[in-house]
Amino acid sequence: MKILGYSAILLLLALLAAGASAYEVTIDAPLSIHVGAPLIVNGTTNLADGVNFDIVLSNADYNTVVIDKKNVVVQHTDENKSFSVVFNTTGLKKGQYKVEVSPIGDYSFLGDSVTLRPVTLVDRSDEITLTSPLRKQYDGLLVIAGNGAGLINSGVEIVVTTANGTLVYGPEFIASDYMGYFSKSFTIPAPGYYIVNLSDARGFIGNFTYTILQPKETPPATTPPVVNSTPTPPTHPAVFAESSASRDDPAIFAVFANPGPVTISTSTGIDWVIEYLDRSGTIHKVHETGAQYPESATFQSDGNTTWVKVYPFKYGDNSTVTLYAENALDIQISKNGADFFPVTDETTSTPETTKKSPLPGVLFIVATGIGIIMMMRKRG
Repeated sequence: MKILGYSAILLLLALLAAGASAYEVTIDAPLSIHVGAPLIVNGTTNLADGVNFDIVLSNADYNTVVIDKKNVVVQHTDENKSFSVVFNTTGLKKGQYKVEVSPIGDYSFLGDSVTLRPVTLVDRSDEITLTSPLRKQYDGLLVIAGNGAGLINSGVEIVVTTANGTLVYGPEFIASDYMGYFSKSFTIPAPGYYIVNLSDARGFIGNFTYTILQPKETPPATTPPVVNSTPTPPTHPAVFAESSASRDDPAIFAVFANPGPVTISTSTGIDWVIEYLDRSGTIHKVHETGAQYPESATFQSDGNTTWVKVYPFKYGDNSTVTLYAENALDIQISKNGADFFPVTDETTSTPETTKKSPLPGVLFIVATGIGIIMMMRKRG
């Protein structure tokens, strides 16, 4: 009996010793990060030096899909044998994810280990619409313009870096107007990829990549003939865009420019009408030439988006119009801008056929009747 008692005590001591020396792996990760930001997973372990295992990043849906894995080799760097791995989240969709330690061969029992952490990726990029081109030729400037329903009369913070992380602009808050539109231009050193990070008062919105291409060689300019001193399209238009246009479906352009004078003009061949909206909400209408010459207008830009509507003067015309702009940064076609222009009789589907008033005929009939009555009275 004594021997059995001693055996039980020894077994208990062995179990206690085993529990005290249980192997553990503990990892830690942020509960949420922005899409595109590095996901850093830190951890500690008391596994033997040289043991290696994987830390896996996967989605947290019902059907698990492994996105990436990082291998860790235990090193005796300090008493806790700490380690760290980094996952790239660029291109991932917003939602729920998890990082976890994969099973480790001969170490199936890991005591009080923490081997799984949930992570939420945050991305609000669908709350904003960029109206400036994400791909264009290098001209020394980068234009960032757009709008969002949540930006009305508020602002957006802009941070711009190169692809290797070099800061180019910001952080700086840019004011947005009563429609949620904002615009900012600044110089950039060279063609390449520029990462634009946008945030507002509620936090991170999203990352957007602008691709700036090497400029193409410009052919020698030719000077068009001057006919009767009538304005002609600019010989060196800084920017231009084209769109189909009719009376029922006018072309709507968004013109982006720095503060200063901007001249816009149309292509020829159709008798066009220009309307543009200034920042006070006033619509200016220009219709001074016919189909042989372009319509042209000059306005003062305040650095924000200027909306321009172009449509044919004749109802039956339906063609493509090219809008040129001097001293502008960019032109974009934006049918959403039609909401800024009230519907007028001139741009409805009523044909421009001449309608004669029925009033002269009515007067003629009335006058004839009066004359007949007077003649009958005289005869009577």
